Amino acid sequence: MFKNLFGLPVYKSKINPDIYNKKEIIDTITENYLKDKTRNSWDSLCSLHHSNNDEENKNFKEINYQDLLPIYNKEISKFLDSMSLLRYTKFSYNVSNYTCMENSNYMKSHYHNDCDFNLVHYIKFNKTQHIPTLYENTHSFSNYCRDLRPNLKNVLDSSSENNSWYYSNYCVEVNEDDFVITPAFLFHSVPLQKNVTETRMTIVLNILLS
Repeated sequence: MFKNLFGLPVYKSKINPDIYNKKEIIDTITENYLKDKTRNSWDSLCSLHHSNNDEENKNFKEINYQDLLPIYNKEISKFLDSMSLLRYTKFSYNVSNYTCMENSNYMKSHYHNDCDFNLVHYIKFNKTQHIPTLYENTHSFSNYCRDLRPNLKNVLDSSSENNSWYYSNYCVEVNEDDFVITPAFLFHSVPLQKNVTETRMTIVLNILLS
């Protein structure tokens, strides 16, 4: 399903949890997480456990993504088929990392500079507890449109991504097993998780077109 986030194309869909080794992946991530809840070789300003820049670390078990890869391949193909491309486009992708966080964890704002799109798969996500990825509106008007046109807030449905242009940041509504594809240059973060009793897990992909 294509969505419109700040005027940018965003694609959201759902992965069937019964057609791959979901429990095995969650169990392995959980085992790694319990070994070191602050595994973070990516950036010292973040507070979470994740594998980025640390995939070769033998202290942690390698995640078996093999059953998921053909599913990702099929879903990315659907996404590209939905776009207005001028020609047949090949693509490649890689699992950038997984993330695992709980209460008081967060991830700083960043973008992906080595790909065209990125995908976030919410493999373990409790909608009643967890906050999804927060995307930032970097259009120049986003800093002042609420001051110049404050009355618009009273007529715009804030739950619709089509109205996200009005806001300085926005969370795409997600459930467990959903995935979201966005342009890689779109800044995003994971807000501070509060009053959380369950771990929140995602798998992140980088997608490159050729």
